[in-house]
Amino acid sequence: MTVSEAVRATWSEASDAVGDLKSDRVRAVLEAQILSGELPPGTLLPTEPELSAALGVSRTVLRDAVRALVARGLLTVRQGRGTMVTEPSDGALADAMVALLSRSPVTVADVMDARIAIETMLVRLAATAGTEQDWDALAQHERALLEAIEAGDELAAHREHAAFHAGILDATHQPALALMLNPMNKIALLTGTASVRRGTTADWNLEAHRAILDALRLGDADAAETAMRAHFEGLEGPSSSVGLLERPFAEAYFAAP
Repeated sequence: MTVSEAVRATWSEASDAVGDLKSDRVRAVLEAQILSGELPPGTLLPTEPELSAALGVSRTVLRDAVRALVARGLLTVRQGRGTMVTEPSDGALADAMVALLSRSPVTVADVMDARIAIETMLVRLAATAGTEQDWDALAQHERALLEAIEAGDELAAHREHAAFHAGILDATHQPALALMLNPMNKIALLTGTASVRRGTTADWNLEAHRAILDALRLGDADAAETAMRAHFEGLEGPSSSVGLLERPFAEAYFAAP
C-alpha cells in the first residue's frame, strides 16, 4: 500500500504551531495521519530522500521524527523494505507500563491488589454478557492448561493460563474496555506466573478455574466473583508466594519465565 496523493499534498502544509523543533512538527503531522487512518496500517512511506523533500526538512530531522514514531509503535523500519505504518498493537503501551511499574516502589502485593480489583469486576461483567461460545473457549483453554501441566510444558501452561483470563475480559463484550485493559491484564498475570514453582502442579489452583467457569456458565455474577477471589487466595497461599508479595515488581517481572 502506497501513500495517496491527497496525503502527500498535506505534507508541505505542516503547521509551524506544533513545537519549536522541525522534528516535532514532522512527527506531529505523520502521527496525526496515522492515528486518523489517513496513513493506514501497511502503508509504505516514500524513501527517506523523497519524504524529506516532500516535507521540506533535512534527512536528519526526518530520522529524528521517524525514531520517535517507531518508539511509539506507529512505524517500523525494515532493512531492505523501508518505513511502514504498523498494525495496531498494545505492545508499546504494555512496555511503557512495565517500565513505569519497574521504576516505581510498588511491590508484587500492590500489583496483586490491582489485579483483584480489575478481575473481580471483569468476571461480574462477563457473567451477564458472556455467551456459550465464550465459555466453550474458556473450557478449551482450561483443558489445554491441564494438558500442558501434565506434560511438563511450562511455557504452554503459562500461555493457556493467560488466555483463560484474557478470555474473561473478551467475554465482557466491551471492545473499548478490552483495548484499555488488555495490556494491564498481561502485566497483572505476571504476578501469578512468578508465584508458580517449576515442576509442580500444586500452585496452579486448577479447581478455582473450574469454579470460575461453572459460575460463568450459570450467569451467576456473585458466584463468579466468589470463585475469582478464591483463585487469588490460592495465589497468595504459603506454598507458592513465600516472600514474593513483598518483592519489588521489577524483581518478579524479570524473574518470570
